[in-house]
Amino acid sequence: MTLDDLAFHLNEHAGAEGTTFDAVVTENDILEVVCSNNDEFPIHITRTETQLLSVTPLFSIAEVQPGKVDELNATFLRLSPAVPLSSIGLQGQTYILFGAMALSTRFDVIAHEIEVQAENTIEVLEAVEHLLA
Repeated sequence: MTLDDLAFHLNEHAGAEGTTFDAVVTENDILEVVCSNNDEFPIHITRTETQLLSVTPLFSIAEVQPGKVDELNATFLRLSPAVPLSSIGLQGQTYILFGAMALSTRFDVIAHEIEVQAENTIEVLEAVEHLLA
């Protein structure tokens, strides 16, 4: 499935909980998906030869309270196993929530994983908001 195909299907789809999607392929060949269950943090999806990678930028290191980066990192390490279908990482100076799916993944599973990643973003941010400036 191409990113254009995925965007088309997402735009026509509503999740089991009523979540809708606004998906657009950017000039950089990245699919940007905004979920109605979390419209503040778009999910960026790219396609490799073997998988779909989904990344949600959360915040930059500069947004962490001074002296709290180590505490934040420890919190993320403890939190990560409790966040289904998503992992937490650092890309450059930006903390991200990310996931990966095989290209052979059925569309309904892809849509569900995107929906869950959007929900996970809110939960992760709520868990660490006390450490942000």
